[in-house]
This record gives sequence, structure tokens and C-alpha cells, in this order.
Amino acid sequence: MARKAAPSSPRLSFEGDLDIFSIHQQWEKALPLLTTGNGSAEVDLSSVGDLDLSGLQLLGAMDRDLRAKGLSFSVVGAREEWQARFAALGMAHLFDGAHP
Repeated sequence: MARKAAPSSPRLSFEGDLDIFSIHQQWEKALPLLTTGNGSAEVDLSSVGDLDLSGLQLLGAMDRDLRAKGLSFSVVGAREEWQARFAALGMAHLFDGAHP
């Protein structure tokens, strides 16, 4: 009897900038991830050129909405400079998986 592979966590890879000028298009791209029924979701920032406060707000909203549904949320591929910059704003949990 063949075993079914465990479903993988939904993953979203943002590309380009995650800033005030592109946030609407990036939000549209994120909507399917927010409707996931699986136990976790992951966002990859390794192809993002710029991340400003608008992008951080998008990640924070995704984190809030997914956690409210009982799902875990993780961000991978974040640059160290973003982690340091936004940690000062109390948002380090988005990048390291910890709870605030």
C-alpha cells in the first residue's frame, strides 16, 4: 500500500519590492495564502529588493490573520538588515518565528 505524502505548507514567494508602491499587487498575490486551511504558511522574501513599513504591515497583517485561524506563519529569506531594523519596532517575531 503506497503512503500518501504529507501535504506541504503553502508557500508564497514575493518578488520585486514590498513597499508603498507595490503593496496593492503584493496583497493580491498574498490573498490565496490567507485562505489556506493547512496548519502553517510560509513567505519567502529572498527575491525582494526593498522592504519598507508598508511591506512590514502586510507581513504583520498576514501573521495576525493566519494566527487568528490557528495557523502558524513564518518568514524566510529576510535580510539581516531588515531583521535588525524592524526588531527595534518590536516586529522581530515575524522573522524568527517567536511570539511577541
